[in-house]
Amino acid sequence: MIMQYLGHSAFRLVTDQGIRILIDPYLDKNPLATIKAKQLKAEYIIVTHAHGDHLGDTLSIADTQKTIIICVSELANIISKKGYKVHAMQIGGAFQFEFGRVKLVQALHGSVTPDGNYGGLAAGIVLTINGTSIYHCGDTGLFGDMQLIGQLNKIHYLLIPIGGNYTMDIEDAAYAVGLIKPMLSIPMHYNTFPVIRVNPMDFVDKLETMGYEGKVMAIGEEMELGKNSK
Repeated sequence: MIMQYLGHSAFRLVTDQGIRILIDPYLDKNPLATIKAKQLKAEYIIVTHAHGDHLGDTLSIADTQKTIIICVSELANIISKKGYKVHAMQIGGAFQFEFGRVKLVQALHGSVTPDGNYGGLAAGIVLTINGTSIYHCGDTGLFGDMQLIGQLNKIHYLLIPIGGNYTMDIEDAAYAVGLIKPMLSIPMHYNTFPVIRVNPMDFVDKLETMGYEGKVMAIGEEMELGKNSK
């Protein structure tokens, strides 16, 4: 399986079967994004919450006949009324899709669409695909039940916000890593706007002192997942 970092909190996954999955595809209005919406297609798009920097380009990328958009029920209702296919879920719920299992977990954050509609609860995502687990935290502050998420799901790859202001900062994100205990932590949600500007290597260096591994992915970089998952 290939994972590509698209910038901000956006990731692209391609399974060994060729199924394309996007998470929070905020691209065209992201000044740091090197790949734009018109270059992407997806069988599935998972949206953590309704804010414009996460819902992003979902509707311009999605094929109304082929793409399934996965998100919480309230946001799914809004999207379905625009003519798109959705799979509505809720926090704590899980579903086995053709590519693997998706479970929505808690995230401490708000959720309103760019035009002001309430988008339900913000969520994190635990994806399990061919034995490899990826925890995309969404936008969130630190919370103690991250430890429970790590206990219930052996997390191989943790995608975690570090920018502060709207989410955890580096200190809180590093503490969260200690709760979750992933194989590898990848920072996200930083440097897109001046208010979340940080040095992601400070996060990786801090993890090293704690005995955990981190990696800064360049925007557009791809990584092969699953080889070392145990």
